Amino acid sequence: MKKKSGKKAETPKSRERRMTLTPEEFILFKELRETGVIPDEYLIRSDISFTKLKDRSTETKRRYESLLQEIQEKDETIEHLLALKEGGTGKKPDLSKMKKSKGTVGNATAVMVASDWHIEEQVDPSTVNGKNEYNLSIAEERAANFFRKGVFLTDLVRNGIRIDNLILAFLGDLISGYIHEELQEDNYLSPTEASLFVQDIICSGIDYLIKEGNFKQIVIPCCIGNHGRTTQKKRIATAYKNSYEWMMYKTLEKIYRNNEKVHFIVENGYHTYVNLYGKYNLRFHHGDAMRYGGGVGGITIPVNKAIAQWNKTEEAYLDVFGHFHQQMMDAGPYVCNGSLIGWNAFAVAIKAGYDDPKQSFFVIDQEKGKICDWPIFVK
Repeated sequence: MKKKSGKKAETPKSRERRMTLTPEEFILFKELRETGVIPDEYLIRSDISFTKLKDRSTETKRRYESLLQEIQEKDETIEHLLALKEGGTGKKPDLSKMKKSKGTVGNATAVMVASDWHIEEQVDPSTVNGKNEYNLSIAEERAANFFRKGVFLTDLVRNGIRIDNLILAFLGDLISGYIHEELQEDNYLSPTEASLFVQDIICSGIDYLIKEGNFKQIVIPCCIGNHGRTTQKKRIATAYKNSYEWMMYKTLEKIYRNNEKVHFIVENGYHTYVNLYGKYNLRFHHGDAMRYGGGVGGITIPVNKAIAQWNKTEEAYLDVFGHFHQQMMDAGPYVCNGSLIGWNAFAVAIKAGYDDPKQSFFVIDQEKGKICDWPIFVK
């Protein structure tokens, strides 16, 4: 007797199932048949399987390398966090490999803002709980600090960028005048005397900037305030004709008319524009045209509304103003200056927050625009 083989006899149907190819195998089989070379069915399957395994191996290798990179990064993060917990990273930067600065680069213009000096007004310490005092000698000292520290800040920025020019903006209320009855009682000087006093201080300051500031050009935009006027009520179209400050600016312009370094801009209207580098239009004004009656948002809402309207007529890169005697503010599209006189009885009455006497300093870079905005502490 023949021993039956353990292998089951192949039927036509089973052979048909065995010969069934996948779509990929069928395409390869068809191509080989057209060339006249038809390899064995198992050889075809072997080649296809090898190709698939090769593709899978490449993908596996890629995923493996990606996982290794991810694990390495996580390990480094864990080491860094553990080092911080222990008091440091344990690694010190090698400063010797860092490139040294090549000195000043680029070009920029410094801007010093003077407003709300109220030079002849008195602040009695007893009226402000001893938080401030103001008289003629203190006013003169603070004004001198304004000019001196303005040069100091300019030289500080000059360590990294070239600054040849200065904008020295006077934005009004340099004197208090007699617009209120109590000012007639308390002021140390009359409006005309105060105008002459502040004019001498400004001349001394400009002379100091010419001598010590190392500027090629000093541009001085001038705006009148709402205090230094000859009339009891505020004028609009004829405000400059009734302003002690406008007359003082015109006198200063004549004093320096032969100095090539100094250039005054004294307008008759409310706004004074200075364009820097052909793309930064600075709009200077006192600030009293913007109405603020209190509120949670502070001056931001009325100021932004006013700027939006003015920009419809002439676009400004930056508005610069004073008037509000509040904390110096750099809000992006505008800079609100502080005051030289500081906190007084009027500030207490209107519930204004305390702020040290200060003025503004900022720098306009030719390529980057406004790059810094610092207070000039005058006290």
